[in-house]
Amino acid sequence: MDEFSHTNSNTSSGSGVGFLVAAVIVVLVLLYALFAGGGASTTVDPATVGTAQDGAPAIEETAPTQPVAPTAGE
Repeated sequence: MDEFSHTNSNTSSGSGVGFLVAAVIVVLVLLYALFAGGGASTTVDPATVGTAQDGAPAIEETAPTQPVAPTAGE
């Protein structure tokens, strides 16, 4: 007659609860890094919206320089 062991051979504990907890922790850390990570201030003064400081500088049109004509006395 064969002897069988009656011990439980299943080695997983908690049926994946540890993996679930680890995944939740990773998601929370990523969300904190994205949204609460202390970046530059994003507050905007509504009085300054649309002013020239926000946009690119205006290009000034200038005429090309003309050579000076010699005077008749020279």
